[in-house]
Amino acid sequence: MRAFWIFVAGTVFALGALGYAAHLLGVQIQWIIIAIVLVGGIAIASGAGLARRRNQTNVAVSSDGARDGE
Repeated sequence: MRAFWIFVAGTVFALGALGYAAHLLGVQIQWIIIAIVLVGGIAIASGAGLARRRNQTNVAVSSDGARDGE
């Protein structure tokens, strides 16, 4: 779960930097907010999916009930 929060912190930092750069380029604030919400939502959803896959443990069980590798 710690990796997810590091991912969120990096996403917030990147979105802040991109929002500031867009502001300096003269993009209207409404479009900056729309872009940040859209990209931020996609990033959080993908980060949650990656964290969920990382936390799953797969154990192969043979037909006699013993785990592989034992």
